[in-house]
Amino acid sequence: MKKRQRMLIFAIVITATSQFYLNFAIDGFRISTAVIIFPVFLITYDDISSIHASLLTALIVFVVRIFVLLVSGTELVQAAFIVFPGSLFYIIYGIMFSLNKRIPNNSLPKMFFLILTCDFFSNIIEVFLRMSISNNVVNNRNLIILFFIAVTRAFLAMVILAIIRNYKILLTREEHEIRYQNLILLTSDLKSEIYLMKKNSEAIEHIMSNSYILYENVLQPEHDDYIKDLSLNITKDIHEIKKDYIRVIKGLENTLIEEFQLSEMSIKDIFYILKESVCRLNENDNLYLDFKYEANFSTKNHFQLMSILRNLVNNSMESIEFSKKNNFIKIYHKSDKKNHIFIVSDSGEGISPENLKYIYNPGFSTKFDYNTGDVNRGIGLYHVKNLVESYFKGTIDVTSKINSGTEFTIKIPLGNMEVNNENIHY
Repeated sequence: MKKRQRMLIFAIVITATSQFYLNFAIDGFRISTAVIIFPVFLITYDDISSIHASLLTALIVFVVRIFVLLVSGTELVQAAFIVFPGSLFYIIYGIMFSLNKRIPNNSLPKMFFLILTCDFFSNIIEVFLRMSISNNVVNNRNLIILFFIAVTRAFLAMVILAIIRNYKILLTREEHEIRYQNLILLTSDLKSEIYLMKKNSEAIEHIMSNSYILYENVLQPEHDDYIKDLSLNITKDIHEIKKDYIRVIKGLENTLIEEFQLSEMSIKDIFYILKESVCRLNENDNLYLDFKYEANFSTKNHFQLMSILRNLVNNSMESIEFSKKNNFIKIYHKSDKKNHIFIVSDSGEGISPENLKYIYNPGFSTKFDYNTGDVNRGIGLYHVKNLVESYFKGTIDVTSKINSGTEFTIKIPLGNMEVNNENIHY
């Protein structure tokens, strides 16, 4: 809102509230609540000239009060004499206030003294003017009463200012808390992305190594030159992708405040990253995600565990028909005396009994895209089984029912998963 508009609205409000008053012993002198609001406005909106605001207020007060007296039958000249001292009060108040405007708003005692001084001396001038018009004299009793009136109004004005200031502090604090929470979420998202990129960079390193081994094998004379060049170019391309990944990771890490540690990670953080990544990829509202753990623990093998869980969750996502209701993907972790147990279940289309014995075979897949003709190559579950059995020395079992869903149960020996530290942060 522009300054002039604010000033006009304020002058109208002051004029309206000045109509609620108590009569003083001196004819025409009023004690109104408007004088409490007046300094509050001048202090709160310190970008507005107090002289301009007081002149506009005095003018509107003068016009409105003249009109009210004329309507009640008072003659114009008499009405002007009655109203003019009250309008002059606001002019004197604004001038005195502008002379002391250098007092900082956060100094409540000084602001109290400023309001008290402006109120008291403006009232004295108004009273002396009224007494001169009526040929009367101001006595000490009148001055004492004016002083206590000024103290009371100044005190009430300071109470209102204190409330406004505390409210602003509360709003600022709330805004800062919201910004801080958003910063934490942003940092968590960045760390999650870095985590997944680092995990993929290790996979890229492994692929590049295998690709180079393939290139060395096809260097034999019996192989075609085209195959040799193709395998070398694939190796080079993978190497370039890896370098780009590393550059992006380093750039993201430099934007974070604290160092990004990946030596160990808690199951709590693994579940959080996995759930957040699923939420970002999921475009459907009718999918319930429930990732729970019995007790938090930390592992150095978080890349491998994440790979297992992520592949199973991705398979679950692909098996769900989102046109149906009550879809879910659940991960539950518990442990016994020997093993960590992970149960991954979904409400997907399920796997037929004849296909269950083939699902871990490399290349096997029941997924076919009729629009593009592409078939999913079925490497995910093969990779999962290999990690569980070969890397973790654990077991994996599956139960499934057509149109009811699938459940994988993974058991990993405690010693192959845990580290001693309980609270690991990344």
